[in-house]
Amino acid sequence: MQKLIAVSAALFLLNGCYFSRKKDDRPWPADLVTKIEVGKTTKAEVLKLLGPPKQIIRLLESEAYMYVSSIEKNSGLVLVVLNLSRSDRQYDSVTVIINRQDIVTAVGARFSAEDAEYGLPWD
Repeated sequence: MQKLIAVSAALFLLNGCYFSRKKDDRPWPADLVTKIEVGKTTKAEVLKLLGPPKQIIRLLESEAYMYVSSIEKNSGLVLVVLNLSRSDRQYDSVTVIINRQDIVTAVGARFSAEDAEYGLPWD
């Protein structure tokens, strides 16, 4: 009887759930990106506004500055013989194309990192 109680207590204590949140890099406010004007903003101004890019891609006549930030939310249910989990990662990204004269020729942005959600594993 004591063994049964001990096993039941151990099984009960080994069960649980968890939640976690992970941020990768820093987010940028959307209004900061609207300050970048095509044909007017310089490379130095972009670097002052957004800081150093995560990646620079060299193109034939220009460079693409890639800025990426993400938020990942995890949740799960841990049972002794079963582990159910869910992960949702969403990104903020900004791409700035700068020509050889150091002037911005194009800007693209997507802001969805805050849309990351916790949820049940079967959702």
